[in-house]
Amino acid sequence: MEKDFLQETITEAGQNIEIKKESLTSKWKKFLRFIKNNVSTHIFRTWFAPIKPIKIEQTELIVEVPSQFYCEWLDEHYYSLIYTGIQKLFGENIKLKYQVVLDTNQPDLSKIKIPSSNTRTEEQVRISRIQKLNYNPNLVSNYTFDNFVVGDSNEFAYSSALAISKNPLQTRFNPLIIYGNSGLGKTHLLQAIGNYILIHHPNVQVLYSTSENFANDFIEAIKNNNMNEFLQLYRSVDVLLLDDIQFFQNKGKIQDHFFHTFNNLHQSGKQIVLTSDKAPKDLKDLDERLISRFQWGVLAFIEPPELETRIAIARKKSENEGIDLPLEVIEYIAQNVTTNVREIEGVIISLVAQVALGNKKPSIDLVRDILRTKHIRTSKIITIDKIKSAVAHYFNLNPSDLESKSRKKELVEPRQLAMYICKELTNATLETIGRHFGNRDHTTVLHALNTMERNLLFDERLKSAYEYILRKLI
Repeated sequence: MEKDFLQETITEAGQNIEIKKESLTSKWKKFLRFIKNNVSTHIFRTWFAPIKPIKIEQTELIVEVPSQFYCEWLDEHYYSLIYTGIQKLFGENIKLKYQVVLDTNQPDLSKIKIPSSNTRTEEQVRISRIQKLNYNPNLVSNYTFDNFVVGDSNEFAYSSALAISKNPLQTRFNPLIIYGNSGLGKTHLLQAIGNYILIHHPNVQVLYSTSENFANDFIEAIKNNNMNEFLQLYRSVDVLLLDDIQFFQNKGKIQDHFFHTFNNLHQSGKQIVLTSDKAPKDLKDLDERLISRFQWGVLAFIEPPELETRIAIARKKSENEGIDLPLEVIEYIAQNVTTNVREIEGVIISLVAQVALGNKKPSIDLVRDILRTKHIRTSKIITIDKIKSAVAHYFNLNPSDLESKSRKKELVEPRQLAMYICKELTNATLETIGRHFGNRDHTTVLHALNTMERNLLFDERLKSAYEYILRKLI
């Protein structure tokens, strides 16, 4: 009898533990859904998806993260959002505790030391550095971190590159491989690493090269029987920055030589940073040994920039070119040049030329002509302001009424509908939408979206208004 009772007790305890595990898993999934609704897909996939819940211990929710870098970055950028979700789904007294399980494929900034300030000017350091070199580091001085525009699409690559620059010979992420389509800023980041090191670490030897130049130098070395000079150039540096490794595809002998160069540098504790238009595993006809070596390090993917980043890029480039562009012109460029940073810069430069040489005023019509000559198709632009005007007109309101703090139904419903349409027809974030509607926060916008999505299913009058406004806008 006692044995049966003991067995039942043990079974029941085991079931309770299992229920607790299921409860944690279920709540964590809801927490991730909450986060996913409030950040971009890229941010969610990069920073939140890798986190694993372990257990709840007294008042702490313990989660596993792949590096110290995650803890610091998440606390710096998303502390409020994370703790709002934790308290909402796990309880007000629950606090989040990170448990770092180191993963060599993820960056760890815990060992990075910020270099002490140097009393010499940057120009003096640069001259001193160049005088010590017996070769050209091949760096373009205007590619710096200061003039690189950071957004959701490139933040991980930027953070990794900056971390290496601050402590070039002691980071754990080696090699760093930055990959993505052409024109997204890979070369800019590669050069920025070199320029930062050149100024802040004058005793560190750095070399930038393209993979094509590496191959040409190798061929010339064989032809001229000066292989020792070639080896000295590429294997004596402390930091090798090599652009466009996809060029090595189908080049067996050169691949073989780069493999040995890579090994030599890596085993000597030297830093290697590479760029590619694809992830290493997707490169065809590349030696498996090289792919294996590349997987040792950190892979940082750069996506095409989202709308807000494109606007920031266009504004930054126009400032650098010394031209003050109206906001509507900047937004028009960003709306129509969607996949390539280099194209945005090209349009700005063409616009500067037209204004300076053709004595013209910067305008949307002028930009439209430039886009046409560059064979870039324009699209009908739908802005938040246009949506506000269309909704206000339908409900016989002024657009400014949608920004008021009033909770009257005749204002709340149009405001929520306008927010819902903004989310559907623009690339704006919840924060940006909220800013256009009386500086409301992202949780208020999220509530409006959820409310409107539910109401549109059952309210025929509201659905009719929604469809009419869409027809007018699209």
